[in-house]
Amino acid sequence: MSKQKSRARSFEEPFIQIVPTGHKIELAKNPILIVGFPGPGLVGVIATGRVIEAMDMKLIAAIRSPLIPPVTPFLGGQMRLPLRICASKDGKFITAISEVALPLETIFFVANKILDWAAEKGVRKVVCLEGVAVKRRDKRPVVFGAAEPHLIKSLEKHKIPKVQKGLVAGIAGALLNECLIRKLQGYCLMVQALANSPDPGAAASMVSTLNRFLNIDVSIQSLIQNQSAIKAQLNPLAEQSRREERQTEEHGFRPIPFYV
Repeated sequence: MSKQKSRARSFEEPFIQIVPTGHKIELAKNPILIVGFPGPGLVGVIATGRVIEAMDMKLIAAIRSPLIPPVTPFLGGQMRLPLRICASKDGKFITAISEVALPLETIFFVANKILDWAAEKGVRKVVCLEGVAVKRRDKRPVVFGAAEPHLIKSLEKHKIPKVQKGLVAGIAGALLNECLIRKLQGYCLMVQALANSPDPGAAASMVSTLNRFLNIDVSIQSLIQNQSAIKAQLNPLAEQSRREERQTEEHGFRPIPFYV
């Protein structure tokens, strides 16, 4: 096989499917999509998980692909799907959450599949929750935001300072790129998070800001009071996430500093 044909085949779209589950919820006309995937401090995963729990969201779909690592998370002895989509009972909010770090080569395709599915459901606003890796952070880290120029006013309205310069990598970066191309309202909320361990404290700051931004009321007390248990539960995922981040850096994607 020639190098040209081999290169072309390597960019063929892999099998990725979003499968409905047993729960059927009638979604609102334009539901808001909240995305939390593994990253620094696992902020996105922890914060999105807290939203799902507080709103008693129901599983409505799962993402399947042979390229996704074959792992099944357990919580309290109960199995749950690693990449899943949930919805609030009123259908106004959808969450996409992953409890497995995605290999670099799957990220673009998973992001596209999520947004294809979301567009069919009428989603116009996408909010990605991300951590910014630091060795030390403020006791109550400030959450910053980034969006297209015409959307910045929405951040300012909710007193979310904007990031002056930076780079968002991974699934959030792929989703936000696609939001730009598809003319969707893409927002990224970012907070300083400890680089080498799950950071429930940073996630608590994220949820507090998300409450303000989306006019919701999700308690952060469990994140503050149960930090040790959350860290112990998520340490294996944090290590897997760090391995994928190192692989990303080996491919030349080195995040530049964030300026606020």
